[in-house]
Amino acid sequence: MVFQSYALYPHMSVYNNLAFGLRRAQAHPRGPGHQGFIPLALLQKNLSGLWGGLTRSLPKPLRYRSRQERQIEQKVLQVADVLQIESLLDRLPKQLSGGQKQRVALGRAMARDPQVFLMDEPLSNLDAKLRAQTRAQIVKLQRQLGTTTVYVTHDQTEAMTMGDRIAVMNTGQIQQIASPLELYHQPTNRFVAQFIGSPPMNFISVTSKPGGSLHHPLFTLELPEVWHGVLQDYEGQLLTLGIRPEHLDIAVQDSHHIPMQVELVEALGHETYLSLHFAETAHLSETTQPEQPFIARIDPQQPIRMGERLWLAIQLDQIHLFDPQTEAALRPSSG
Repeated sequence: MVFQSYALYPHMSVYNNLAFGLRRAQAHPRGPGHQGFIPLALLQKNLSGLWGGLTRSLPKPLRYRSRQERQIEQKVLQVADVLQIESLLDRLPKQLSGGQKQRVALGRAMARDPQVFLMDEPLSNLDAKLRAQTRAQIVKLQRQLGTTTVYVTHDQTEAMTMGDRIAVMNTGQIQQIASPLELYHQPTNRFVAQFIGSPPMNFISVTSKPGGSLHHPLFTLELPEVWHGVLQDYEGQLLTLGIRPEHLDIAVQDSHHIPMQVELVEALGHETYLSLHFAETAHLSETTQPEQPFIARIDPQQPIRMGERLWLAIQLDQIHLFDPQTEAALRPSSG
């Protein structure tokens, strides 16, 4: 297990932190079944450990090194080489950076050759740049070792970039288990849709109308035919429409487009995010107001100013619909 707080022994060098678990694994204290009898092999091992402990503080040429300790040293050096921390083996944890401490914590778990790694938010204590670097190192290391890794995180970016399969949990209940892209494109419910993706998905309450259309006081959407069968069961009822920021386009004024006013422009260079609200709110009820500011991702070359009014077109092949009661995702028919 690798913890968020590293959990390194502060009085031990990096070498001894890596070796500690291996030494513990080779220690076999006398159990109740021995009834006072100590086998010779066990006695020799205990004496070797005793001599090793007594001479550990001496200069290396004077230390007693048993066969087991030589095996431990070989394993420690192998792990240190993989993690590129050979130059840190004589240092104490207080002499290490956050990223170096995390690599030592990983090495301590690796040295035991476990069947499964459990990593409990191991990157939470690192700054953003170091977190990205260490994340890449962990992914590379996992591929190299081939060891099943259970990685616990609240950061959906970590989950999406590191996971082969992701289990999304809410209040202790698993909501969906799938590959990262399946979670993104086919969320099973509203919680998964909102949790996966940054910025999160936008949601609007709309009413299902006959003929496969969705009505809102400010716009109407005519959905593709694959949705008609699903919408028949919800005619006249409210549905939750979900649309991701990248699936909104700036368009001309039209009854099928959403009138918006720009609250904030976040120009990141390679992309621009707009925070928006409905431009006309006088006739909107509480249920037809957006629950949070609308986010749209647009081409950075488009000049948009705060306070500007514009219309957004929804890419109809990218919409998501959710039952407002169960919050389960509705799926269009395959035909």
